[in-house]
Amino acid sequence: AFGFVPISKPVGGSPAALSSRSLLRSSSPDTSEDIVTDATTSRRSVLNRSLSLLAIGSCLPSYKANAEDSLSTDEETYTVLFSIQLDSTKPEELSELEIECHPDWAPGAAARFKELVELGFYKDSPFFRVLPGFIAQFGISADKEKNKTWMYCDTADKEAVKLCKQPLPDEPRKVPNKKGTLSFASSGKNSRRTQVFINLTDNSGLPNFLDGQGFVPFARIVRGEDIVKKLNDEYKGSVNQGKAAYYGQEYFEKIFPKLSVIRDAKI
Repeated sequence: AFGFVPISKPVGGSPAALSSRSLLRSSSPDTSEDIVTDATTSRRSVLNRSLSLLAIGSCLPSYKANAEDSLSTDEETYTVLFSIQLDSTKPEELSELEIECHPDWAPGAAARFKELVELGFYKDSPFFRVLPGFIAQFGISADKEKNKTWMYCDTADKEAVKLCKQPLPDEPRKVPNKKGTLSFASSGKNSRRTQVFINLTDNSGLPNFLDGQGFVPFARIVRGEDIVKKLNDEYKGSVNQGKAAYYGQEYFEKIFPKLSVIRDAKI
C-alpha cells in the first residue's frame, strides 16, 4: 500500500527565482510515484507491486472517499475539444482532438472531467508522459495554484487546505480500456483526481491488464486519433510530478520544453 504524506515546500527560495539547474536539484514535494507496468516489466515486479499509473501519490493527504463524495452528474453525453500544440517550435500550429465523454460509463469521472475543463485546469497543460504503444498522460495544470487545490493540499497554506478537493471514490468499470479510450490515473484506492491517460492501444488485457488494475474509461476519442500519434514522446516518463505540480508551467518550460501542450480545452 502507498500512503499519503503532507507536501513539503521545495528548498531554494521562490520558484520564480529558480534556475533550470535548481529546479532539477531542489527538494520536491514528497512523492511515491506509482507506475503502471507495461509488458517489458518482469513478472516478479508485477506481482510484488501495487500497480497504478503515474499520479501524485504520497503528497496527497489521506481522505476516506465514499459514495456521498461523488459529484452530481449530468447523464447526457458531452464533447470536449482540445487544441493541441504538437511542436514546441510552432506555437501557431494547433491540432484538434475531439473527446466524447460518457457519464453512463463512469458518472463521477465524467462529472469531474467536465468540472476541470470548465475551470480551465487543462489549459496549457502538457502531455507529460507519452509511452508509444501504451498511454499518453496529462492532467498537471500549468497553474500551480490550481494544482494546490486539486492535486494536493499545501498544509502550510491554511486557506488552500480549506479549498482542497477530495479525490473521487472508485467506480465500477463498464467498458474496457480499448485503444482511444480515456481513464483517470490513480495511485491506489479512491485516489483519482486530475490526471487522465489516453489508451494508445488495447490495454484491456494482455500484456498490460489495465482493466484488471481497476482503471475505468469514461470517454473516447471521436476525432483526431492521428494527432495522438504525433505527441512528443522523447521524455517518456522523466517528469517529476511533485515538482511539476508545485512549480507548474515554469517547471515544464525550463526542464521539458519540447512537450506537446493542450493550449485550450472547451466543451
